Amino acid sequence: MGKNHRHQKQLKSEKAKVKLKTKGTKQPLPKGLNITDASFKVKKIVIREQLKQQDATQILSRRKLNVKDLLTRLQHYNSTVRQDAIRELKDILSQHAADVLNVQLNELLKGIAGLVLDKEKAIRREALKALNLVLSPVSKDQLLPFCNILISYLTCAMTHIDHNIMEDSLLFLDILIQHCNSFLADNSQKILLYFLDMISKLRSQAQPGRQLTTNLNSKSTSMKWRIKVLNSLQQFLLAIVQNKKNAKANTTVFSSKVYQVQDKNGYYPIYSPISLQACPINVTTTHSYSKINKSLDLEALQNYIDLLMPLMFDSWIEVSPKSQNSSYVQLPISEEAGCLLRCITSIIQSIIEYLELLEKDNGTLNSSTWFKSKYQNVFIKNLLQDFPYVQQKSGSRAKKSQVEITISSSGDCLEQNLTLSYIYIWFTTISSNIKTDKLDQELSLRVLQFITDKLEKWNNNQTFAVPYLIKALRVLFLKANKIWYKNKVPLGDILKSVINGYLHKNRRDLEVQLFAILREIVMDHNLGLLHSEDAFKDFVKSLPALLLEKQIYDSTIQMLNRVVLQYRQWIQKELEKNHDAIIENARSIQIVGSDDEQNSRLMICNLFYFMDEQVYY
Repeated sequence: MGKNHRHQKQLKSEKAKVKLKTKGTKQPLPKGLNITDASFKVKKIVIREQLKQQDATQILSRRKLNVKDLLTRLQHYNSTVRQDAIRELKDILSQHAADVLNVQLNELLKGIAGLVLDKEKAIRREALKALNLVLSPVSKDQLLPFCNILISYLTCAMTHIDHNIMEDSLLFLDILIQHCNSFLADNSQKILLYFLDMISKLRSQAQPGRQLTTNLNSKSTSMKWRIKVLNSLQQFLLAIVQNKKNAKANTTVFSSKVYQVQDKNGYYPIYSPISLQACPINVTTTHSYSKINKSLDLEALQNYIDLLMPLMFDSWIEVSPKSQNSSYVQLPISEEAGCLLRCITSIIQSIIEYLELLEKDNGTLNSSTWFKSKYQNVFIKNLLQDFPYVQQKSGSRAKKSQVEITISSSGDCLEQNLTLSYIYIWFTTISSNIKTDKLDQELSLRVLQFITDKLEKWNNNQTFAVPYLIKALRVLFLKANKIWYKNKVPLGDILKSVINGYLHKNRRDLEVQLFAILREIVMDHNLGLLHSEDAFKDFVKSLPALLLEKQIYDSTIQMLNRVVLQYRQWIQKELEKNHDAIIENARSIQIVGSDDEQNSRLMICNLFYFMDEQVYY
C-alpha cells in the first residue's frame, strides 16, 4: 500500500516539472524508412559576469582580471586559485607598480602579507616575491602608516606552530630589513625575543635561563636551523646598529662658517646651530612619553645578552672539533662549524658596536666593563683556544692520519679569524681597574702573527675581508696600543707590515684603507709609542713625495702640516730638495675633498715657512 502511494507521488512530481517544447511544428519522419535526422540547432550560453564592461584604461592580468578581483581571489579556499592570483598580481606589479601602488597600497600590503601565513610553501614564496615588488618603489614616509601591519604578520609567522611557516618568516624578515629597517629597530625589543624562542626554550623554574631545543619534525638538522636563525639575528642586529649610527649622524652634522676679521665687526655668534634645526612631528603615530619604549635600551640589551651568549657557546661546543694533545697542528672545522662561527663572531661584534653607541649617549663605560668581566674569559676559552681556524674541504672528513693533508687544502676562515682578532683586541682596551689584569702574551702574539701574515700575503681575491681587517687594525693601533706596549707586546712589526701594504700599489682597495689608518696615527699626538717606531719614521720621510703627485686629498695636506710642526727634522731634507717642484705643482695639483681649494693650495706652499719665513696668502 505504501509502495503504490510512493509511486503516485513520484508521477505527480514528474508532471509538475516544466516541459521544454520546441517552437513550431516539426514534420515527423516517414515510417518504414531507414532515415536519421542529423539536424541540430546551436544557442549561445551567456553568463551575466561576462556582460560587465571593462574600463579601457584599467590594468588587467593575462586572464582579464583587475587588481581588485585578484585581491579577492587571494582569500579563496582553493590553493590553486590563490597561487594563480598571486602570480598574476606579481606580473602586474612588475610592470605597473607605480600606477597600482598609488591607489591600492593598503589593500595590497594586507592581502599579500597575509599569504605569508599560508600553509602552502609555493604560495608563501610567491607572496614574498610580490611583497618585495610592493616595498621596493615605496618611500619610507609612505610605508610608515602600514608598518604595524607588516610587524604583526612578521610576529605571527615567527611564532607560528607550523615549522615551515616559521622558516619562511626569516625570509620575510630579510625583506623588511631591506626596506623598513628603521621601524624594525624601533620595535627591536619585541622582535629579538622571538629569535630565542626559535632555537631554545625556558628552563624550569628552579633553573633560570634557556636551553637549546631540537627540531625532530624538520627536514633540516637542528644545527642548520640554528645557523639560519643566528644568521637572520646577525642581519637584524646590523640593521639596528646602522640605524643608530644614521640617527646619530643626522643630529651631529654641522657646517662650519668662516668669518672675516674686520674693524667694523663688533661681535661674532658662537652659539651651536642645534637649536635652529627643524624638528618634524610624526602625526601618524600615537606614541607618548608615558608609553614603554620598544627600542633596545641598555638594560634590555644586557638582559638579552645574558640569554643569548650561553646559547651561542653551547651551539659551538656541539660542532667544534675535539681538541687533541697535538702540538704540531690543529683539527680543521667543518663547513657547518665555519658558518656557525661566522654568525657568532658577527653577532658579538654587533653587540660591541651597539654598546659603544649607547655609552656615547650615556657618557659612561659601565656596560663595556660589564661585558668584558662577564664574557671575556668564556670567549677566550670557547673560541680562541684553537685560533686561527681552518676549514676542511666540503664533503671530506679529516681522519687522524690525514690531519696534515686536510689542513693544507682547507680554507683559512679569514672573515671569522679577523673578527675574532677584533673582539679579543677590543676586550684588551677595556680597563677593569684590576692590577692583576694582564694580557695573555702567548695569545696576543698569536693574534698579531696572524694579522701580520695576512697583510704580507694579501691578494685581490680577499677584497671581501678588507672591512674586517681594517676594524681589527684600527682598534689595535688607536685604542689598544698603550696596554699592549705596557705588557711588553710591541707593535713595530705589524706597523711595518701596514706601511708595506700601503706602499704595495697593486692592491688599491687595501691601500686607501691602510693610508687612512696611518693618517690617524700621525694626527693623534697621544700615540707616542707608535711614533717612536723606526717604521713610522720611514713612513713620515716618504710623505713629501705625495706633494708631487697629480692629485692629493685635503686630509693628507692636514696631516703634512702636523708632521711639519711635530717632526720637521725628519722631512726637512726632502722638502728642501723638492722645494721648487712642490711650489710649482701646488698650482695645478687636483685636491680631493676640500671645501676651499685655494686655502688648501696655500697650505701646501706654507709648509716651507720654516725655511724662508715667507707666508703665502
